[in-house]
Amino acid sequence: MPGTISTGNEGTTERYEPIAQLDTVVFSKLLDRDPGQVKKLISSCEKDGFFYLDISDQYSAKMLETFAELSSTMKEWFAQPTEVKLKEFAISMASHGYKPIGSQAGTHGGRDGWEVLKTGRFELEGRWGLPKVVEDNYESFARFQSQCHYITHVLLDRISNALGMRGAQSLNNFHRNNSPSKSALAFLHYVPMDPTGANVGHNVHTDYGTLTLVFAPQWGLQVFSPENKGNPGLEWEFVEPRPGCAIVNVADVLRFLTNDRLKSAVHRVLPLPDVDRYSTTYFLRPSDDLDFTDGDGNMTNVLDWYDRKNNMYEAPSKVQDRSLLVGGLYKEL
Repeated sequence: MPGTISTGNEGTTERYEPIAQLDTVVFSKLLDRDPGQVKKLISSCEKDGFFYLDISDQYSAKMLETFAELSSTMKEWFAQPTEVKLKEFAISMASHGYKPIGSQAGTHGGRDGWEVLKTGRFELEGRWGLPKVVEDNYESFARFQSQCHYITHVLLDRISNALGMRGAQSLNNFHRNNSPSKSALAFLHYVPMDPTGANVGHNVHTDYGTLTLVFAPQWGLQVFSPENKGNPGLEWEFVEPRPGCAIVNVADVLRFLTNDRLKSAVHRVLPLPDVDRYSTTYFLRPSDDLDFTDGDGNMTNVLDWYDRKNNMYEAPSKVQDRSLLVGGLYKEL
C-alpha cells in the first residue's frame, strides 16, 4: 500500500509496499573481478533474477549525465502528437522503432498503457533508419548505448567465467559484437493510471533476451515473488528506485543458455496515479544466428523466439499463452 514517506525520487513522494529485497552489486568492484561481488552477482541471478547495480563511481558520472540529457530530450519527444510519433513506426517490434500505447495487452485485462521508442544497436552503428530525434542527437545516443552495452557485456563475461562457461561454451561467443543482433536501447513512457482500466501498465512477462539494464527513477516496476504466491497483497513486490543504481534482470535466453541455473524473473509495470512515468532500458540480446533449447525442451532459433513472444504480447489477454509470455515459467504463477 502507498504510504507518505518521502523517497526523494522523481515524480512521486509516496512509498510503495511490499518492497523486493534485492542485492546490490558494485560495478566498479566487479570490473576488478572482486570475488565477493562476483559471488553476489551469481547468487542474485540464481535467487531473484534481479539486482541493483551500483554505478555511483566517478567513471560512471559521464554516463549518468548523458542519461539525464537524453531523458529530457525524450520527454519532449513523447509529448508530441501521436500522429507525429507514428512516423517512426516500428521496423522491428523486437528492437527498432516506435510502439504506440494500446498495441499490447495491459495488466488488468485491457490494453497496455505505455509507448516506447527503441533504437537497435546494429541500426545505430550503421546509422540506418534512425528516428529523427536519434539522428539529431546521434552522439549522445551512440555514447549512452555504447556505455550500456559495455556494462552488460562485463556482467555477461563475469557470469560466464563464474559458471565455468569458457572457450567454445563462453557466453561471449553467443553475443558477438560483429554479428547482427536485436540488442536495443529503449525509452519508455507510461501514461497515468486510467480509472476506466482501458490502458493500464505493462503486462506480466519475462524479457526475451539475455540481460536487461534498467534506469527507473520512479516507482512502478514489480517482480513476482513465488514464495508469496496466492497472497494478493504480497505476491507482487515493488522494486524501489535507488539513486546511483541501475536495475538488472536476467532474461529468457540467459536462463536457457545456463540450463535454468539463472532465473528469468517474472515482472510487470504498474502506472502511477496522476503522474507520467518514464524509464530507460538497454536490452542485451544474443547474435541473431543463435539456436538454443527453450523452456519446453524444443530447439529454437532466437529470431523465432522473439517473433513468437512479440505476437503473444499483442494478442488479447484472454487468448495469450502465459507460458510463452513468461518464458515457460508458468508454474510460478
